[in-house]
Amino acid sequence: MTSTELTFAVGFAYMESEQTKNFCWVLEKLKELFVKKDMCPQVILTDRDLALMKAIEVVFPNSINLLCRFHINKNVGAKCKQHVVNDLQKTIDTLWMEVVWASDEIENGQRLHQLEQACVDYSGFINYVKDTWLTPHRHRFVGAWINRVLHLGNTTTNRVESAHWKLKQMLGNSIGDMVKCWEVMNNNLRLQLGNIRASFQKSFYEVEHAHVSPFYGYLRGSVSRAALRRIAEELLRVDYVGTNRQICGCTLRTSYGLPCACELGRHRVGGIPIPIDVVHVHWRKLTMEVELEIGEDDGSEVDMTAAMDELWRRFRSLDVIGKRALRSRVCELAYPTMTTLCPPPEKIKTKGGVKKKGKKPADYDVYRDPSYHEYVDKASQSSQRQSQPSQTSKKIKLSKKQPQFIVQFPNHIRSYIEVVVNVESDGNCGFRVIASLHGYGEDGWPMVRRELGLEIIDKDRSTLYDKLFSNRLSAVNMKEGFPLPPATLDWKKFRSHIATTWMLGFAGRMQHWQLLTLVLA
Repeated sequence: MTSTELTFAVGFAYMESEQTKNFCWVLEKLKELFVKKDMCPQVILTDRDLALMKAIEVVFPNSINLLCRFHINKNVGAKCKQHVVNDLQKTIDTLWMEVVWASDEIENGQRLHQLEQACVDYSGFINYVKDTWLTPHRHRFVGAWINRVLHLGNTTTNRVESAHWKLKQMLGNSIGDMVKCWEVMNNNLRLQLGNIRASFQKSFYEVEHAHVSPFYGYLRGSVSRAALRRIAEELLRVDYVGTNRQICGCTLRTSYGLPCACELGRHRVGGIPIPIDVVHVHWRKLTMEVELEIGEDDGSEVDMTAAMDELWRRFRSLDVIGKRALRSRVCELAYPTMTTLCPPPEKIKTKGGVKKKGKKPADYDVYRDPSYHEYVDKASQSSQRQSQPSQTSKKIKLSKKQPQFIVQFPNHIRSYIEVVVNVESDGNCGFRVIASLHGYGEDGWPMVRRELGLEIIDKDRSTLYDKLFSNRLSAVNMKEGFPLPPATLDWKKFRSHIATTWMLGFAGRMQHWQLLTLVLA
């Protein structure tokens, strides 16, 4: 996880089977990727896969192995449905969550006692909770223990499952060769890297309203905006925590490496801004480059003289189109706040694989078996439907409505349409369509735009476009501030609200065009 709380992958592994020796091989290969040989991950978060947990003990004996809270709570909830009557299920679920979220061992003991009292008639359930989870693994997922661990907010494997789902969407199926898989993985990494670099630039140059106070003066532009948000939320606790460590609990310090409420209270009382050195180095890393050891940097590594000379030489050798493309890329670096940024995509449900009425879908072999708790949930829902009169029988008999947008196509072509995808209308819809068709997903549109741009200015491929478009690739070099015709009415009608301000910078030149038109008329 980056300082901006984005996910990035460091490797992909194919395994014959999920056995301890295979997991050991994967982790050994992972270990070889670390820049420093004596470095190892402080925390590794997994499901309760005993073979994987054993491999972690062998390869990374000093790492802390936490377990996914989400899957633990799901499995406990499924077991509760099997053993506990319906009227008490919600109460026992609540008591269980209080056990998991207990902030210290005393509170954990009290919450557990309450759970035991409520389950006095359900020995099967309480024995499962103790024997399977609390006794052997409480230090891996209960707040009283993991609040002392620097997990940076990661207590579930949902982040991994989301990344895995995205990769499977790009792969499409599991029948491709290694070359295809490598290309998809490479494209996946490039998308991740592009998003990460954009998030770093935001932290460098964009300031949120809540962080304009001089209290954050040393942190702005030096730590990620994600860290600043967590500090701002913690600052709200200062009014009732003050500088008392016992009341504070210091969870933000121990689990996130950020100043907690009592620390912030002391800085506020002293009237000084938050020092940069109280923020863990993780949140200060706003680059993907490897940091040098102290004493290694003699200045030559960061000298850009040769690179700038080469850039000028290349710029002068290009034609007008090439110069504009290169200038555009340099401006993205020089003026990062002026680059076009897209709003975050709509959140997608990433849990689980594709399911179709309990059986494996046809022509789709990237599939997983349902989890234990999903079987229990399905059986429970089925029994509830059988005990209640059906309310949807009439709806099933009704004819299905035609898919959205199908009616906009001529009648004679509709029967040939398999699917209609409505991409986001943010001005990049054309790139989004191509990205979606190539399996990158809509969010892959920046890569498509970049590749198309590079292909047009590529000298080896320019002859192809010369043949296709004859002389239409010839460029017209205009003087600075030339008049512009008004924007098309279709753009004004269908533009995104984000694009509304794009025309403001050209308003004067459009008015100049209209004046010239009136004079000529």
